[in-house]
Amino acid sequence: MKNIINKKNIDTTKQPLFFGEDLNLQRYDKYRYKKIFDLFLHQMSFYWRPEEIDLGGKEKTDFISLTDHEKFIFTKNLSYQILLDSVQGRGIGHLLNDCSNPELEAYCKAWEFFETIHSYSYTYIIKNVYANPSEVFDEILTDKEVLKRTTSVTKYYDDLINSVNEKDVNNKKKKLYLTLVSINILEGIRFYVSFACAYAMAQNKKMEGNAKIISLINRDENLHLAFTQTVLKYLKDNKDEGFKHIVKECEETVIKMYEDAAKEEMEWAAYLFKDGSILGLNETILVQYMKHLTNKRMRAIGTKPLFPDTPNPINWIQNWTESKRVQNAPQETEIESYKIGSFDQDMGKMDVDGFNF
Repeated sequence: MKNIINKKNIDTTKQPLFFGEDLNLQRYDKYRYKKIFDLFLHQMSFYWRPEEIDLGGKEKTDFISLTDHEKFIFTKNLSYQILLDSVQGRGIGHLLNDCSNPELEAYCKAWEFFETIHSYSYTYIIKNVYANPSEVFDEILTDKEVLKRTTSVTKYYDDLINSVNEKDVNNKKKKLYLTLVSINILEGIRFYVSFACAYAMAQNKKMEGNAKIISLINRDENLHLAFTQTVLKYLKDNKDEGFKHIVKECEETVIKMYEDAAKEEMEWAAYLFKDGSILGLNETILVQYMKHLTNKRMRAIGTKPLFPDTPNPINWIQNWTESKRVQNAPQETEIESYKIGSFDQDMGKMDVDGFNF
């Protein structure tokens, strides 16, 4: 039986991330994994609200001036992003059912809050651009192309949620591990066709306010990606985490998960660009970008890449996607104060492998 607080004086620096003793105090004076606590502090320093970006008359005028196929791309991408962050905003807490590490608990609670900011941001964008915002939301769960990928996005969360009362710890570990991999894929691959489209429009001086908000979301997603990569590395490399056999057992499943995600994103690109392209971006470019990105994400967790070496065909996207560059407006538009209420955090002392995504 689980208790809301473990009254035993457990040393959590000697406990695994998951499936150890129930948590006692929320204390942050000592850590097993200081890197995770540093990621928590860094996430807190990112606090922002979409209202910091002015989506006044120019954004609505820009939207009206878009071609029909550009409006289609813009709307469908927002619809898909709303679905993804609805999953994340509701799902992260389920990682904590068997958590036995206080710094991991702290990070996940902050992470879930930021996913809710993302969902709210999409509403803010839609209310400032569309004459009837409700129409956009009401159509999402009846859109066959958006829903086509719902199962692969939600399957592992659903399996984890429904394993709460399962007695077989190995089975629960497997479901938790695959959920973490699925989240890594979601944060590191599944958003990026949509992100690239938003940035390409802004490169052409269209919908720049939207792209600024997306860049802030992207900055958060980079941190979430760093977290999942870090945790997956600990589970794989640290014998006393109790997951080494699970990682080995799931190798083929993980490769297939990346393969399916890459294929689905490429199909999404084909669907978006079926009636026309954006200046500087088209289906062919996005397919190459997905291969490049998928290889990069797989290498980051120690998995052999799926595709032959593929260069990044849109290097300009780094102006928007790298966290250090997001602080400066990538376009010649009004510079926003992106770190409202933030505090200094010396990231130079952190060892976050591959944080520039």
